[in-house]
Amino acid sequence: MLEVVICDDDKEDLDKATLMLDKILSEYQVQYQIRSFLSANELLNSNDKIDIGILDISMEELGGITLGRKLKEKNHDIKIIYITSYEEYMAQAINKVHAFSFLCKPINEEEMKTQIMEILGQEKYPEIEKEFEILDESGTKAGCVCLKLNEILYFEYIKRSRKAAIIMEDCRYECECTFENLVEELHPYDFAVNHRGCLINVRHIEKIQGFHIYLDNGKELSLAQKRSSDFREEMNKFLQKTQRRE
Repeated sequence: MLEVVICDDDKEDLDKATLMLDKILSEYQVQYQIRSFLSANELLNSNDKIDIGILDISMEELGGITLGRKLKEKNHDIKIIYITSYEEYMAQAINKVHAFSFLCKPINEEEMKTQIMEILGQEKYPEIEKEFEILDESGTKAGCVCLKLNEILYFEYIKRSRKAAIIMEDCRYECECTFENLVEELHPYDFAVNHRGCLINVRHIEKIQGFHIYLDNGKELSLAQKRSSDFREEMNKFLQKTQRRE
């Protein structure tokens, strides 16, 4: 579960940001919880897990920069996005709390969407889950399962029946889907197409040799020659992000 908090002592701005964020996250089918706070001290006293904090810089009770520093002290891994009308605060915020990014008032939905999806694309959130409607052996819908994205090795599309096999370490599911939609939905979470109809979770790649991909469980998959360049670029981006985190 992705835990997001928004803190702004202006109720109108708080409600607007909350509704905007809810719309963005719901589009990407991320399991999430958004908690809104008009009071910085109330947020500090909540003692709840926080993955992303969206904080107004200019608050009377406790400034956003001070709030961000205190949240960082409690949880070093939190990603902070500041909402501000005052550009002069930006350098101060970066120096004091290493803010992830900034949104300027009035908040633009596309800018917020870009910031949020960049965070989700860069960070490894084991709790992020996606709901899949699975099929039984006869192809009949058999209910839904929530799977952790980090635990999925790859998807294999079965074109003739418009379904995909979900391959995990110790189990396999089948679900109805459109492959193009699956690729679009999972690209922000480090999934890349290695050949037609196959979508790999690149964090499970052990090595690439020529046109062969070796996963960390020993599984070998092929890499299409025409996709080799794009796939290796996606892999390099993932490795660069991993190195920055370390």
